[in-house]
Amino acid sequence: MEQIISKLEAPQATATVYPVLPVLWVYRNYDDRWTVHLEGEDSEWCHPTRNDAVGAARLIGESYGCYRLYLQLPDGRFCLEMMNLSRRREPPQMGSEGEN
Repeated sequence: MEQIISKLEAPQATATVYPVLPVLWVYRNYDDRWTVHLEGEDSEWCHPTRNDAVGAARLIGESYGCYRLYLQLPDGRFCLEMMNLSRRREPPQMGSEGEN
């Protein structure tokens, strides 16, 4: 009984909360238009070229700070691009104003 009480009184482990990683898809839809889709959303955005769709998807992903992007290749396969901007380090600044 003492063991049960001591376990109940012990501090509980806290759950680590991870941010939701947005997942984006760039693919050709049934109208043969390049489409950007954000998982969990009903809307899709169509673009005239693959490059336009990829650029738009990257901007959406960067607004979240990190993302997963699945890009459809010309042969129909998908490749994965992952980005985590929050962990990127800025390059060191070479000299600043006021220094000689």
